[in-house]
Amino acid sequence: MLIAAPQRGRSYIPPARQDVFCLQGRTWGYPGNCQFSTYDQCMATASGTLAYCGMNPTYAFQRQGAQLR
Repeated sequence: MLIAAPQRGRSYIPPARQDVFCLQGRTWGYPGNCQFSTYDQCMATASGTLAYCGMNPTYAFQRQGAQLR
């Protein structure tokens, strides 16, 4: 049995959250289609439509609460 030891000097990078930005507009409602991890991904999907992108309110308020502590 071989057990790998953790490597020193390397930090853990968590996977990107896929719900940070939401595609919003009349078609999508509020908070909208929240499946985007970057603003650019969301804007690429919104391109050519009447939709726009905003931060997921759940994520935004979670971060704000963490900063107040």
